[in-house]
Amino acid sequence: MQNMPNVAISRRSTDKSIVFNPKLMRLDRIAGDVYGDETLYKILMWANPEIIYEFDIPRGSIIRIPFPLNDVIQEVVAKIQLNKNR
Repeated sequence: MQNMPNVAISRRSTDKSIVFNPKLMRLDRIAGDVYGDETLYKILMWANPEIIYEFDIPRGSIIRIPFPLNDVIQEVVAKIQLNKNR
């Protein structure tokens, strides 16, 4: 996912959120806990475009977690395909 384009992920009423604590949390571990796959951390970054660099996330920031995962993946794939076809 490293060279993937930026994708704006839509808000859903089913989204979750957490209050970020940099001493206890990392995006890859949050993705692992919520999605069962730590490599999906990029979804969290796409859902929170104000995050440019994970280690600069201030304590107390609200991190949006798009949910359910299947819907999010379908949206991301569709948007990437749309961008490829332009």
